[in-house]
Amino acid sequence: MASIKFFLKTVDAISEWSGKFIAFTILAGIFILVYEVILRYLFNAPAMWTHGTCQRIFAVYYVLAGVYVHRDRAHVNVEILYNRFSIRKKAILNVITSPVFFAFCGVLLWQGIKFAWTSVSQFEPDETPWRAPIYPIKLMIPAGAFLILLQGVANLVRDLSTAITGRVCEY
Repeated sequence: MASIKFFLKTVDAISEWSGKFIAFTILAGIFILVYEVILRYLFNAPAMWTHGTCQRIFAVYYVLAGVYVHRDRAHVNVEILYNRFSIRKKAILNVITSPVFFAFCGVLLWQGIKFAWTSVSQFEPDETPWRAPIYPIKLMIPAGAFLILLQGVANLVRDLSTAITGRVCEY
């Protein structure tokens, strides 16, 4: 029981950390966009690197934010139905639908690894004149898929506990 509690707390902490990390990267993206607007419209001297950098920041945000959102179970549900269920029925529904989640994340991880490996093996640059490396961003796809799979396992453990006991899992 202690090892399950440790696993759940560790996964939640990783998800929390990724959410905080992403929050700071969004701030960096905003600052870069403001910098670009100032350069472009006040000085008529746009920077070549800002657009691609912001795309990469927001791509990483998109991939890693799902882990934080999944930890808090804030993804979209059909709330009009889901909210009418008891805690136990919600947990049972989550357990029943979890194979779809795990299949999706498993395919995302499997294909993401292939996609990222191809990019890393070629040290793939982007298509701009700046030729910035794009493979670190593509590595975020399998990393994000792995992290959301871990959080999915933690959520499934909690849902199984709630479905069996009828009480919200406290750990």
